[in-house]
Amino acid sequence: MIQKRMLLGILLVAVLLGMAPAWGIAAPDLSESAQEGTELLKNPGFEGLSCAPDSEPGWCEDNWSNTANFDGSFHDNIFTPQGWTTWWRKGGDYGQPEVKTIPNVAPFTGELPRIRSGNYATLLFTFYRLQDTGFYQVVTGLEPNSTVQLSAYAHGWSCDNDDKLGYSCADPWNQTFQVGIEPNGGTDPFSPSVIWSGEQRSPDHYNLIGPVTAQVGAGGSVCVFLRSKTKWQYKYQDAYWDDASLVMTSPGTPPTDTPLPPPPTPTYGPSPTPRATPTPRPDGAVVHVVESGDTLFGIALMYGVETEQLRQLNAGSLGPNDMINVGQAIVISIPSASPTPSPLPAPPTTEPTAAPGAPGGPVEGASICVLAYHDRNGDTFRDEATEELLPNAEFTIADASGVVDRYTSNGVNEPHCFTGLTPGAYRVIQTAPAGYVPSGPAEYNVGLPKDTQLDFQFGDARSENPDEVAEPTQESEELTEPENRTTASRIFSTVAKVSGILVLLLAGGVAVLFFLNRRRM
Repeated sequence: MIQKRMLLGILLVAVLLGMAPAWGIAAPDLSESAQEGTELLKNPGFEGLSCAPDSEPGWCEDNWSNTANFDGSFHDNIFTPQGWTTWWRKGGDYGQPEVKTIPNVAPFTGELPRIRSGNYATLLFTFYRLQDTGFYQVVTGLEPNSTVQLSAYAHGWSCDNDDKLGYSCADPWNQTFQVGIEPNGGTDPFSPSVIWSGEQRSPDHYNLIGPVTAQVGAGGSVCVFLRSKTKWQYKYQDAYWDDASLVMTSPGTPPTDTPLPPPPTPTYGPSPTPRATPTPRPDGAVVHVVESGDTLFGIALMYGVETEQLRQLNAGSLGPNDMINVGQAIVISIPSASPTPSPLPAPPTTEPTAAPGAPGGPVEGASICVLAYHDRNGDTFRDEATEELLPNAEFTIADASGVVDRYTSNGVNEPHCFTGLTPGAYRVIQTAPAGYVPSGPAEYNVGLPKDTQLDFQFGDARSENPDEVAEPTQESEELTEPENRTTASRIFSTVAKVSGILVLLLAGGVAVLFFLNRRRM
């Protein structure tokens, strides 16, 4: 009997010792750094990080935020999944998306399931607006120089009518998807340092987007991006995301104390051909022709100028977010008439030689087209359906030699084109109609390349004082003020105004004294 009990005790100890390693595997030390293959994202499947107390088993209520937006704004139609931040391109025909963390229930189930796995996915959508939007998440605590890989599943619904509700239609390449990694943790999706996967189509059904790999920077942080873009402003533009993943595919190389061998003697090949120094044009303007890989910021660094200067000189030829194209001529600087600014000469009395071009018609040579509109909402972007053309806005085109041409709008035949212009540097100036003030810039300094048309839309808003007339800019005053007006004449005018006021005050005082004397009598 005793032997049986001893045998049972030995067997029990053996079983307990055998289970000890299993316990160690089941409860790893989560404080250690992530190993190869371990998921590095927070909330990768959009299932939520914290849930409302009354959530049913398997579900996670309130697993979103209204304020997790890249500009820190609050939107009651944006429900960003926890752990992520919503971003979108602004300006032009682009617009803020609506965002939802959607549950695996009708209408998101059925013939076209919108959730790939689990109980939740996320949806970004726009109506009749261009779309360039998505999410990002910053991941910290990574090993510098390690390699990470990002992927996600996505699909879209892109259609411009109601005939095929739920199914994509029209241009199959209208909507594309990408994933990207910024190796140093930067959160700007438009930065050239973001490494993007190729653009992929994924209509109606989930497909794997990516993967894309990147080497972690010295700070040990990366920022991952999910992105959907469209080419056209369709009625329905939905982007669905689920099951994102970021894993380490190879560790970094830790530094060692072993001295490196001396580098081999280099064998020099032919020197690279330096980029040609731009030659000023006949009008004196310095122009850079865009090459592959150029950015507006990089061009500004190359020539030692401010990026804002390039934006002003090329205002009519830059795309959204400073987008430029290969072969495009970027004006770097324009010549000055003298070391210090001086008023331009008065406009010539002879009729201008440049004839106005018909809107929409063929344009011969270089031209600048202008219009003024009632900017009702003050956003500096015209909505043709609600923001009408304005009459009595005066436009002036000037170059280094003086005024080239003028035009006053009639609110019907705009845009008006100043055609037959010589390529060079110009100033485009608008004086708002009476009762209006500019809602955006009233003047642009631009470089006009050969055989190019630049279009400018000037927004004007109602003045709080209906009788107020928008004051022209300093340049406009210089263009209209006669050159022979002297300082003495200005002083005389001021003295005359002050004298008039004093006379009125004196007359009022005499009247009061007269009234008081009559009462005493």
